Amino acid sequence: MLTGRLVRAGPALDGPMQPGSGHPTVTEDLDRPFLLMTASFPLAEGPDVAEFWSHLRGWRLEVRAEGAVHPSYGDNVTLIPQAGRMLGLTEEQIRRMVGTIDPERALLIQQAYPLAFFDLHLRHRRAALLDGPSPRCPEVAYRG
Repeated sequence: MLTGRLVRAGPALDGPMQPGSGHPTVTEDLDRPFLLMTASFPLAEGPDVAEFWSHLRGWRLEVRAEGAVHPSYGDNVTLIPQAGRMLGLTEEQIRRMVGTIDPERALLIQQAYPLAFFDLHLRHRRAALLDGPSPRCPEVAYRG
């Protein structure tokens, strides 16, 4: 997004601003809409994310799904519990890997929020889901 104007809006699903990820911190201002989906606000309050957040000059929103961890924002949230049980992992081991969020809820969230974001910023269609806490996704907290 920083090197060209072709990308009109961007989402990040819990990354790549994790400590030790090796990804550079954004040090230039970004004037286009950005959706940041985080697994935990403590991560979002870290210095890399705080630096990134400070450079977002356009529309911005951070949402966090309660009980989510980093792998909750991907197919792993459904695959790991299934495979883990077959491999003899305990429920605690599985929870440490994918969080406590229900896998079906995690999938709904990781699909619904980017879709609403792109509807708003690319199709110019109002997306009520982005306005604030929603009964549709009560486990999601907002920071604008």
